[in-house]
Amino acid sequence: DEEHSAAELQRRACLFLGAVADGDAALASLVVREGGLAAVLEAVEWYRFHEDVGNWALWAVFVLCFDHAENQVELIRAGGIAKICRVMGDIPQSLGVQRHGIAILFDLMREVPKGGCGGVCERRRGFNDPVTIRLAALNANMHEVVRLAMVTHSKSVEIMMMGRQMLVATGFEGEIPHYDGALVKKGRT
Repeated sequence: DEEHSAAELQRRACLFLGAVADGDAALASLVVREGGLAAVLEAVEWYRFHEDVGNWALWAVFVLCFDHAENQVELIRAGGIAKICRVMGDIPQSLGVQRHGIAILFDLMREVPKGGCGGVCERRRGFNDPVTIRLAALNANMHEVVRLAMVTHSKSVEIMMMGRQMLVATGFEGEIPHYDGALVKKGRT
């Protein structure tokens, strides 16, 4: 079927772009500069109901942007926060989509410690400072998307911890879901 083939091509392209840049900031910068981030965001927008494309597209965005201020600027400029929140809202049952989306949002909204920013503070000033990023996330329905991810995947430590911190830091006024799994695996005795 033609639609399935097109979605599979997009999934593989996202996987490839993320894999090329994984662990290499210089390659991540090159991929973004050459339009790779824009292509991934187009794929996630066009195939926002396709779980495999959404999962690998958000993984690629995470790889390209994690702890990388310049690439984060490009993500924000491209409307990436809204696109991430939209695909998270469209595929709430996917643990992969939710984990990658939460991780991207968490990385974008975290505060950089004073005196220990390694130049990131200066590069992120302007339209994409933490307050502006948080406002963009709130305007993209981040509270509801994160809350839904936490309710749907309440046994995921990562989703619950990052989600809770984001909701608290952005003034969420509802009931914050609680972790529903075991913190320590029970072993044999």
